Amino acid sequence: MCVLGVKAMIKNTILLLLGCLLFAAGLSAKPALVVVLVIDGLRPDSVTPDLMPHLHRLKMQGVWYTKAHSVFPTVTRVNATSIVTGMLPRRHGIVSNALYLPERSAVLLSNGDYRNLLLWGEAHGGRMVGPKTLHEYLREAGIPFVALSSGSTGNAVLLNPTAPHGDGQLVNPGFEDGKRVAFPDSLNTELLKRFGPAKGGKEGDEALLWTERVLREYVLGTLHPQVIVNWMGRADSAQHQSGAGSPEGLAALRLIDAQIGLLLGRLRELELLEKTNIIVTSDHGFDYEPPADLLAPLREPEFEGKVVTDREGGTTLLYVKNRDAATIERLTEKFQALAMTNAVFVAGKRPVDGKLICEEGAVKGFLPGTFALELAAQCLPERGADLIVTHRWSADANPFGVPGTQWIPGSAGQPAHHGHGGLNPYVTHSTLLAVGPDFAQGQEIDVPAGNTDITPTVLSLEGIAPPRDMDGRVLGEAFRKRTMREVESAAQRLRVSTDGFCTELELLHASGRRYLDLAKRCDAGR
Repeated sequence: MCVLGVKAMIKNTILLLLGCLLFAAGLSAKPALVVVLVIDGLRPDSVTPDLMPHLHRLKMQGVWYTKAHSVFPTVTRVNATSIVTGMLPRRHGIVSNALYLPERSAVLLSNGDYRNLLLWGEAHGGRMVGPKTLHEYLREAGIPFVALSSGSTGNAVLLNPTAPHGDGQLVNPGFEDGKRVAFPDSLNTELLKRFGPAKGGKEGDEALLWTERVLREYVLGTLHPQVIVNWMGRADSAQHQSGAGSPEGLAALRLIDAQIGLLLGRLRELELLEKTNIIVTSDHGFDYEPPADLLAPLREPEFEGKVVTDREGGTTLLYVKNRDAATIERLTEKFQALAMTNAVFVAGKRPVDGKLICEEGAVKGFLPGTFALELAAQCLPERGADLIVTHRWSADANPFGVPGTQWIPGSAGQPAHHGHGGLNPYVTHSTLLAVGPDFAQGQEIDVPAGNTDITPTVLSLEGIAPPRDMDGRVLGEAFRKRTMREVESAAQRLRVSTDGFCTELELLHASGRRYLDLAKRCDAGR
């Protein structure tokens, strides 16, 4: 029972009553600290006692999700934005790792460069991300927040998109070749004075080590935030270069785990460890990517100058000039005729007068044998693609014995790549664990969950009710004292077909939320 003193009631009645409600719900009234660790490209099968002992210990101590999901397409900046907004692409507007901004550029712009995201924001009312972000919710409640990233500058900015405009604190060693490592200017000046610029590559070992040192030696002890998002980027770049399971990839994961160990040690030193809730997630998994001729239709004369192509590994997004319905139809037919096409997404309704029309709840696209863009949360009248194609995948192992092969667009003679982006379980299945005073101990949970659920869960831990229309949900089943008895979950398989083309989409559901699991070709005759 909460006992409220008279003076405290007068001074801060609302907060104390909220504390009582949280206590009753099984949450601590004032968590000392919430830390969200995002390990870029971490496959859940990499969390082993030999490879990542510190992380594995957290897994065993807390709650481990066996059905955690990346947001589709399974690329970094889409998921970074979903993590800090609790929203899917249809709401936050970041649909891939590239930006299509025809009024500014005739070619796609990488949103890995934060300057392109600033241009994007200028073209869309001043905001690069439409919905409120975690920082903005926390700021309104008077809760200090810091975001750090050793990934790309674009990835960093999406963790706290208002920071470059003077609202919020954000750390990344690669902003401006050593001249800027943080926002605002005062924080930038202080970090350069204390730590100097990071040496080496922007997303290499040194970037990770510099960022983690800043977290341990300055952020925790000087800024005293109550919520931290810390993006650890090294595993992604190492696995892109060499592959999951490669010596280089394993070394990067060991380095990250060692930094997690140092962070836990620092929290213990500050007497915060037992009072800290830690959520660990990843933006996507990883697969092996041999190239194949998957975009042959785009070389045909009838499509010349009519299509802008965004290649995202196992997924290709196509922007059609003037959103011409006839061109979309012909492209769809051409891709469905290819044996290596996995699934095709178009809008639920046929575009009219060059306008994409989104129909809430649409499952099938307006063309036979297609799924709706709406089903993938990718129907955006202003910012979205007109056609999304996912490519074939298999369970075949890579050269290091790690399962998961995804064919990507390219020439057959080119060397294989390593990456993500597709709609297969090796990239859609992400890592998710939670440990701390407010979470259950030593449990595996098979309820579906995903990156959209991070922000609503953090808000709940901080005593803030998430908006009801948020795409993500509070992971209440993971709390030490559950805020719900049982979460309704289910699996669903959808099928679409047309002459010679049949594909299935598998989805998981929990508490009214939807998680895309995989797409695969089926036998049209069954």
